[in-house]
Amino acid sequence: MDNNYRHISRKLSSKGESLILHSMGFVTGDPTIKIDYPYVFHPGLRVTVNEPGDAKWIYMMLPVNRGSLITGIKIAHHRIGLQSHIMLIRLIEQREPIFATVVHNEAIEDTVPDTYVIGSSCRVVVENSILLKVCMNFASTDDMIELGMVEVSYIPHYTSLLRPKKREVKTEFQKEYSLASLFSSSPSLNLNRPPLMKLFFQKKRKKRVSF
Repeated sequence: MDNNYRHISRKLSSKGESLILHSMGFVTGDPTIKIDYPYVFHPGLRVTVNEPGDAKWIYMMLPVNRGSLITGIKIAHHRIGLQSHIMLIRLIEQREPIFATVVHNEAIEDTVPDTYVIGSSCRVVVENSILLKVCMNFASTDDMIELGMVEVSYIPHYTSLLRPKKREVKTEFQKEYSLASLFSSSPSLNLNRPPLMKLFFQKKRKKRVSF
């Protein structure tokens, strides 16, 4: 988690939105994992394995615009098998095909109920492609983890919302500098100051022209 984004003002928080996705967007390249996509008899996505293990990963691309701030991930799940569970929720950022960076990683307790919405808070600014990775531990080939809704909480255009403050500060500084240059006796500040006689005649000329 980036320390620069730990604190979010109420004004920015009020601009937060939720992206609701279905778990059918999950894919995997692991040949030991079997994914059963929604069907008449089960609306969720079912995950089983033909080989037990504690590093069973599935992946989902998150369609969030660049400059947004992801603040949380929620995954609704149901499991069959007390020893099998979701272990990790991870976000990775990727641009080049051979390189990826972990930007969020949170371990999930194995004591969560069998049917539960798992939540993970984060502060991730989207700069490149973002992948949601879910790591599962399967103790038996008879166990199953079924996934439903995936909710992504985020603040769109977060980085652009921070910029106006800098512009306002710069504008105020310029105003103060301009005001100071009119009344200061410093030569460096008076270089661009018009002579008093010129200002006097300009003002007088305006009065004559006006009706």
